[in-house]
Amino acid sequence: MNSDTQLNRPVLTRHARYRWDNVRREHHVVFPEGMLVLNETAAAIVKLCNGRPTADLIAAVQKQFSGESPAADVHAFLDRLAGKGLLRNADS
Repeated sequence: MNSDTQLNRPVLTRHARYRWDNVRREHHVVFPEGMLVLNETAAAIVKLCNGRPTADLIAAVQKQFSGESPAADVHAFLDRLAGKGLLRNADS
């Protein structure tokens, strides 16, 4: 893994949560400082951030969205969320 954050079992931090906005029909990660609007793939990744190993998360994303291996993109996305303070390791 080429990750600066070394997320082995990613989960959202206590101050961040996933939500579906039924009015706007958008996926969000909301946190005290703001909100991120997610596309379908990003929402799927965030919903899988429940403490499962990152390799299992990547396998689930690949199964849900057939195609090439999403490993590099998933790691980059997780790193961006961790850099914003929205993800942490479940075991820390």
